[in-house]
Amino acid sequence: RRSLLVLAVTSWISCILQTGPKMEGQERSNSMPVGESSGNSNNKRKNNHRRNRNRNRNARSADSTTRSPHPNNSRSPIQNNNKNNNKSKSPHRGGSMSRSPMRGGKNNNKSRSPPRRNNSSRRGHHPRHYQHNAENPADMTVICNRCDLWDSAAHFQPDETHQPNHYNTDVFAKPYHFAPDVSPTASLPGSASPDCGTVAIARVPHHFVKCDIPLRAEGQAYCDVVDTSIPNPHDPEVVHDKYWAQRRRLFSKFDQGIQLDGQGFYSVTPEIIADHVAKRVAELATSDVIPHDASAGIVILDAFCGCGGNSIAFGKIPANIISKVVCVDTDRSKLLKAAHNASLYGIPKEKLVFVECNSIFILQHCYKDGQFILDQPTAQLPPYMPPPVMPIVHAGYHVGGLDLLPRRIDAVFMDPPWGGVDYEVLGKNGYDLQKNMKIQVSPPVPVAPPEDDYEADGDGCDDFFDTFAAPKPKAKQMSQKARKANFNKQAEGGHFIDGMELLRVAAKAVSARVVVYDLPRNTNKLTLGKCALGAGYRGNMKLDEHYLNGRLKTVTAYFGGEFSDLINNLPPRPRSKSVDNM
Repeated sequence: RRSLLVLAVTSWISCILQTGPKMEGQERSNSMPVGESSGNSNNKRKNNHRRNRNRNRNARSADSTTRSPHPNNSRSPIQNNNKNNNKSKSPHRGGSMSRSPMRGGKNNNKSRSPPRRNNSSRRGHHPRHYQHNAENPADMTVICNRCDLWDSAAHFQPDETHQPNHYNTDVFAKPYHFAPDVSPTASLPGSASPDCGTVAIARVPHHFVKCDIPLRAEGQAYCDVVDTSIPNPHDPEVVHDKYWAQRRRLFSKFDQGIQLDGQGFYSVTPEIIADHVAKRVAELATSDVIPHDASAGIVILDAFCGCGGNSIAFGKIPANIISKVVCVDTDRSKLLKAAHNASLYGIPKEKLVFVECNSIFILQHCYKDGQFILDQPTAQLPPYMPPPVMPIVHAGYHVGGLDLLPRRIDAVFMDPPWGGVDYEVLGKNGYDLQKNMKIQVSPPVPVAPPEDDYEADGDGCDDFFDTFAAPKPKAKQMSQKARKANFNKQAEGGHFIDGMELLRVAAKAVSARVVVYDLPRNTNKLTLGKCALGAGYRGNMKLDEHYLNGRLKTVTAYFGGEFSDLINNLPPRPRSKSVDNM
């Protein structure tokens, strides 16, 4: 029995060695059993190698498509250190030939993304890194000043809109002077050219002003500037509903018969802002910035009168400060509406005159250093003369042509067309006076109308009836990119000038070089300082930011005065606890 048991165990062991059971997830043993020939061993070794190669290949293909966990005993390409592992396209995988730009390796330059530019050498040219101080002041400093204005539409406590103002005490502004003969090419801060002017931006510490108008309360009776109770009687494509709802903000006496056209509803300066600008001009007149007879007052030219918003505000100032306002516009209907609106406010009849003419022609050819020169002999005649205008008296005011111009002007106010209501599409600080503002100087050359082919068609009468049946096609809505590309594109002919040239012309027309420029709220301050340098101004200028009920509405630039005291010699700014702990 013992010998039979030993024989059975021996045969069982030899059976296991020959056929060995294949465990799940393990490979069959490659060792050669006793008594097996060398040919069968080589065939099995080749088969095992083939199975391993196919299994690894399937594992790689499965990982590249699903990124799922690999089967048991199948080695992932991440773990393999073979030659094919470096072909991974994922930025999270290693290897010397990884295509991710964040990985190292000899073939790292095969990344499809463009290489990053090394701007470390140009870092000092960024405006934030260009420091202007008392030792190195800028040629032009734009001094920004926030002005808080409130009306009856303030349905909140004004304290909620107050934010602490962060100002830089290191900025130093040069004294103001005017250099018309020296016109260097102004540039942005950090320009390497020695003959280019530099521009800096400074901000006046904000002194919060309390609201002095009654806030909305239940049972309180007053006229609200925003009214939606009365429906808009105009075509919404001509006068938008939001402009109609704010009609009393433009003129507080709108319900008494104010006259506006479709363009006037969005181009007239709100009355509270116009009155604020008029008070600023009165301060310049009383501070000896504008030399004049103290008993007579100054004469101001409103170059783009429109329907009379700013002209009426200047007319409210006493005559010993502002004695006469010259209202200029090319549209006679606007001048008649402005005269009618001025009569509703009781402006003296002799204080306002309305001139129908191109304001660029008046500034270029009628005045120089504040004196009237059109009747003086000159070597070069104007390229064109405006057509004669029939003088009339409308609502008690004189409306006519060049014969109504006074013999002198002391200051110029300009609120030119900004290019329509789409100026916001240019971005928060994207409005450039040189690129985006175009003012027409001369009218386009008239073109003869085409000959009528009515008889050649033989069926021309149908066109008359088609005008009643066919609906008017609606304008196609353009994308924001297309609106930005087509902003202020002048389809008609004629000669145009930009915003900087307009400032240069206005500065030469007055002796004190005092020009007040009403601009959009998204005006770029660096390019505004550039335009000031190009017009001949040096040192500093002031930019009032009008915040109506806590929201920025418009900005007004003041040229020709000394405003450096607003920022020079400021006390050190108090540091907050959060800053001290950093």
